[in-house]
Amino acid sequence: MDSLSQIVLGAACGELVLGKKIGNKAQLIGAIAGTIPDLDILLNPFFTDEIIKLQIHRSYSHSMFVHLLLALPFSWLTYVIFKKRIEYKSWYLLWILGFVTHAMLDCLTTYGTQFFLPFTNYLVGLNNVAVIDPFWTIPFMAFMIACLFMKRENPRRIKVAWTGLGYAILFMCYTFVNKYIVHEKFTADLKTENIRYDELSTSPSIMNNWLWAGIATTQDTLYCAEYSVLQKEDEIEWIAYPRNLQLLENHPAQEAIKVLKWFGQGKYFVEQVGDELHVFIVKWGRMNLSSKNSHESFVFYWRIYPENGIWKAAPVQPDFKDGEMKKAWDQLWHRVVTTQPLPEYSVNP
Repeated sequence: MDSLSQIVLGAACGELVLGKKIGNKAQLIGAIAGTIPDLDILLNPFFTDEIIKLQIHRSYSHSMFVHLLLALPFSWLTYVIFKKRIEYKSWYLLWILGFVTHAMLDCLTTYGTQFFLPFTNYLVGLNNVAVIDPFWTIPFMAFMIACLFMKRENPRRIKVAWTGLGYAILFMCYTFVNKYIVHEKFTADLKTENIRYDELSTSPSIMNNWLWAGIATTQDTLYCAEYSVLQKEDEIEWIAYPRNLQLLENHPAQEAIKVLKWFGQGKYFVEQVGDELHVFIVKWGRMNLSSKNSHESFVFYWRIYPENGIWKAAPVQPDFKDGEMKKAWDQLWHRVVTTQPLPEYSVNP
């Protein structure tokens, strides 16, 4: 998830392990532990190849087995800094929880986390919570901040910390309930519409857990739709995109294509634009819900293009015009509660 969420979760780990012994410093150290795995982004300036950057993020820095070893020196460092007044195993518990819960939280999102490296680079992604969900983060953070204003000897402090963690866990359980509901809705509607498919995946839209994307695939076609658990209508509209997978076969940029296939986890399609290939990795669903055009609906995609006789791959990100970002958020929240006509907006790729 986002950095703030990881900081809050790490702070909770620190509070519950050592808050009673070192007070607010426990949250600070826990927050540091919860941040460290995402420092893999500091490697980006050393690589110009965007494909390598894609492989590095959420890789070894998010591996459970790496965390087991990485926690050892950090535990020793704090053990020494605090003059060995607190047993080493308590420090190890704090650091390992900060590291591992960070990676486990990322495993709940759609991006995918290489949690089991070095044994496999499989992307673990349970797709039950958005990368940013303020309805999980902000209340959880409020509980942890409240702890900071209590003395460490206060018995209510640990109760408040456990209540905050309890809220975080219950919210995650709630997201799985929503996922089950929408998966059943999508499955039933595909059957009603007589749409044959090989695989169906569901993922929440950004900033909330009520509006979900459904992505059904065959070898030839990718279908995409949205459903909100808050909408009153049962209407679901499936939009079909030809996958054009044959464009990837025997293409000169096979190394990049292999990585994009791995990252796309089967949820991608391809279009040819001139001498370029545009690879749309759509496992997050559509962003612009008022358009069915691929370049407008999926505003993040990858270009595979020739440059000076060399095939390269680079991500394309949207360039919002003045005021268009606000319209995008207005459209999102409008769709959360209704299927009525949506506010439109546009972006420049």
